[in-house]
Amino acid sequence: MTRARPRTPAGAPVRVPVRPGSIGILGGTFDPFHDGHLALARAARDQLGLERVLVVPAANPPHKRDRPIGDGEIRLALVEAGIAGEPRLEASRIELDRDGPSWTVDTVAALADMERAAGRESDLTVILSAESFAGLRTWHEPDRLLDLARVAVAPRAGHESPDPAAIAAEFPGHPDRIVVIDGPRVGVSASEVRRRAAAGEPLTGLVPSGVAEVIAAHRLYRHPEPQEDEPIVTEPAPLAGTPADEPPATAHVPRPDGLPSRDAAGAAAAAAAVAATASLAAAERPPLDIARRIVELAEDKKAADIILLDLTGLTTLADAFVICSGGSERQLDAIADGVIEGMRAEKVRPIGREGTASSHWVLVDFGAVVVHVFTPPEREYYSLEKHWSEARTVLRVQ
Repeated sequence: MTRARPRTPAGAPVRVPVRPGSIGILGGTFDPFHDGHLALARAARDQLGLERVLVVPAANPPHKRDRPIGDGEIRLALVEAGIAGEPRLEASRIELDRDGPSWTVDTVAALADMERAAGRESDLTVILSAESFAGLRTWHEPDRLLDLARVAVAPRAGHESPDPAAIAAEFPGHPDRIVVIDGPRVGVSASEVRRRAAAGEPLTGLVPSGVAEVIAAHRLYRHPEPQEDEPIVTEPAPLAGTPADEPPATAHVPRPDGLPSRDAAGAAAAAAAVAATASLAAAERPPLDIARRIVELAEDKKAADIILLDLTGLTTLADAFVICSGGSERQLDAIADGVIEGMRAEKVRPIGREGTASSHWVLVDFGAVVVHVFTPPEREYYSLEKHWSEARTVLRVQ
């Protein structure tokens, strides 16, 4: 392990000449991008002489299965707003355009391949906070990651700097691939930004001004959530037994109108999310075409009394509902799982799943199309067909 460079007599890190062809990679959910992220990107850029720093929003982060995250396109827009005007910082959608979990090693490997294809030797550096680096051994293929790229570690308020002896013991043969940089200890967490936004409090000193403007314009993070600190990036393995590209279920009381609880955005942001949610394939297919295919998949799992409602013009949060019934908790799960697996095979992935079979309802959110699976008593209680009586009934399968 090495240190990036000496400091000036005044104590400030020294800028080094730009190293041609060098690329830094700063990944995370960026929900939202904040001043801590910006400070880390700047420190790595200036102290390592990086020609480019790619700020990479994760599409399907395996470490964020405990809460829903905002739509990828919106998080990318937050990154773009946060780094606007910053020399040599670039937003990258490389993970948003790739299926499957957003493993850092896969992103680094893809970038290395691109560099070689362009006739350049890859010179890549993954940028981490000390907190994230502490869990590097739990990441997906950490040794391969260190073979492909250096790792730059910056201090974070409340966390110790890496110990050289511990690194040598944990990563034998790789200590020269890890460099420690100096950086401002900016004590900002994304969860605090979301909490303040939900409370309508100012975000001054927490996020770049452009980010604050995007949050205000799209009314993001208006729903309160449990407070939790959020590291800049960590990457433990996905939960055992959970498909890597399937969103976790959240068990809470459904909204009376049957619409999904998209906590990351308000009504204005949801309209953008519908246009860019599940996948490119979804965006190219009309919502009613997707909904009809979902009806077929539900039929395959013996769902009862299936109805397809056209909500066009009635709400900005969805274009169609598919509502159906299952006779048991086991069947509810089978119907929901069958719909998810069938649509995934057609490159259409859900952006959320709410409820559980034990609560007698499951909602699967495909953005423009929302699927509801109820037991008959629960379906009668919520009466979504009556609530949306103005919606056009496209088809009904009994």
